Amino acid sequence: MNITSMEVIRPGVAAVGVLPGEKIELTYGDTLKVNVSFDYRGLERTVTLFGAIGRSAFPGDELLDEGSFIKHLTGEQSIDLPPSLEFTPVPASVDIPITTEISPGTNYDLYVKLVEYRAEAGMPK
Repeated sequence: MNITSMEVIRPGVAAVGVLPGEKIELTYGDTLKVNVSFDYRGLERTVTLFGAIGRSAFPGDELLDEGSFIKHLTGEQSIDLPPSLEFTPVPASVDIPITTEISPGTNYDLYVKLVEYRAEAGMPK
């Protein structure tokens, strides 16, 4: 799975595009929309795209598993996958509302995953 782009949606203001890897400052009431793409081959099914803003439990280290990431804010989106015999690109997005569970600023990390697949898929490195 690849993060293809992100947008900060601010009430009363148009969405602001953000490049992956770019530090952004979020504030209460914002929504971070994370756009992803992945290739799928298989039977028809519904999966869940999960996104989280938080912090690595081991700053500066590569995340070993989901347990080493402290989630502060989360969002989920169901995705209906059509049956496909060939790998087919699937674009999807998940919204993460910004609430008082975090302090405004840029000192957070982000990860996304498909819940029904390995926990390590989509973890930041």
